[in-house]
Amino acid sequence: MDFSNQDVDVFGHDVGLVQEEDDGEEDQRNGNEEENGSRDTSGSSSLSSSPSSSGSGSSSSSLRSTVNDDDDDGGVVSSTCIRMGYDVVEKEKDLFGEDNEDYVRTPANSVFAVPVLPSLRSTNNQTRANHGRGRSGLLPRPGYLPRQNCGFGKFSVSCRHNDECFVSELRLTKSEETLSRKSAQFQEPCELACFSRVENGNVYFDDRSLRLFKRFIDEDIGTDLNRGFESFVEKKDLGSEGFGDLLACIRNSNIPLQNIHFVTYRNNLNKILATAYIRHEPWKMGVHKRNGVVYLNVHKLPERRQSEIDRRRSYWGYAFENLTTECFREIGENGKGIDANVEFCSVIKTKLGAHRIVMGAEMDCCDATDDGRKFYVELKTSRELDHRTEERYERQKLLKFWIQSFLAGVPFIVIGFRNDAGIIVRTERIRTTDITQRVKMKGYWQGGVCLAFADEVFCWLYGTVKENEDYTLQFVHPYKRLELLRAPSCPDAISKHVELLNC
Repeated sequence: MDFSNQDVDVFGHDVGLVQEEDDGEEDQRNGNEEENGSRDTSGSSSLSSSPSSSGSGSSSSSLRSTVNDDDDDGGVVSSTCIRMGYDVVEKEKDLFGEDNEDYVRTPANSVFAVPVLPSLRSTNNQTRANHGRGRSGLLPRPGYLPRQNCGFGKFSVSCRHNDECFVSELRLTKSEETLSRKSAQFQEPCELACFSRVENGNVYFDDRSLRLFKRFIDEDIGTDLNRGFESFVEKKDLGSEGFGDLLACIRNSNIPLQNIHFVTYRNNLNKILATAYIRHEPWKMGVHKRNGVVYLNVHKLPERRQSEIDRRRSYWGYAFENLTTECFREIGENGKGIDANVEFCSVIKTKLGAHRIVMGAEMDCCDATDDGRKFYVELKTSRELDHRTEERYERQKLLKFWIQSFLAGVPFIVIGFRNDAGIIVRTERIRTTDITQRVKMKGYWQGGVCLAFADEVFCWLYGTVKENEDYTLQFVHPYKRLELLRAPSCPDAISKHVELLNC
């Protein structure tokens, strides 16, 4: 497949009197704090105003006379009481002076007990930013060691968890602004091989299941996508067997893996890149390192039982793909309908940051330029937009559309907009490179942030996993971190693949 013409968007003051007291007198002082404070303030005001007042000159002279008389007698002045109206001010001696006998006799150990902070009432307070681990108080909670962080800035990695299967975590604390300043280089995708799955489930290493895009799709506006729903053959969950088909294609095409860091389906990369902005959708994937290569296996999470309308909406996507391609199946002929298990998959090599990736990506159809060069086209369906749904569509759906097409180097996306009854009302063809410009002006998301986020994840993941060990990478509630857990075993498809490579 030729990607040469594709654009890759990688884109004066009041002075109060301060009294020094022992800790033992703290409680007693607090009880009379307000009363003594008023007295000190009054007394201070009297003393500060006396030098400038002519009426207070005699009082100052009397004060100096009294102090000098005491000094002449050789006595130690403990305090001087000055009675001025109804206020009495006690003048303290220097606490750290050499003549302060009380200070000299101060013992090395205090006679008072060390104060103990009260224990936390609740250790499961989820409203706190640190989830009840005592980081926001004066002292950490007893029993917890100081947190050891590593990683990049606020992108912290923790290696402490109560779960026995827990290995490491990557907290998602880096801001969009921080990630936007990092440039993650993305190499233009290059197709290495392909394979096809047919109706009976057999796999062939060729493009027999690839469909050709039908350009005149405006003629299909008004088509009912519900037609053929009763004979629809839903997609089967192949589990690790589907991943084995990708590995078999790699072996059949003699694709070298010596310098490859990750082998995966594109679906796993979609999840990682989308997590930079979409923080409410859980996912899991298997992580298995063999001979220096990390194999990412797709894990399907349990889903609630789908209603009929959910199944119909899923079918509308397959019906639109069938409607807009040349290999149009006449639905209902011989009692057969659309089979979701028929698919074409392209095997692509690319590079994100320092990591080389080989991935399998299912392709909907292809088109060709006037000079005969082929390129892939992504087909999507969406509910017709209005003023209430347009922002969500651009924030989330266009983000997923862009990630899926960008990673595989698909230059065009054709979207069929339908109403709630499943009737096509209009179609739109957009360039993948134009999507980022469309949302950038509105500040919804940035493609470069998704790439920088994925680069952080790959650096952490590849540096954490160990050779011949199995893990599960998950992003689940409360959606604050990526967790790496130890897995009990390796899928048979990967084990068999490694054995065949070593033969």
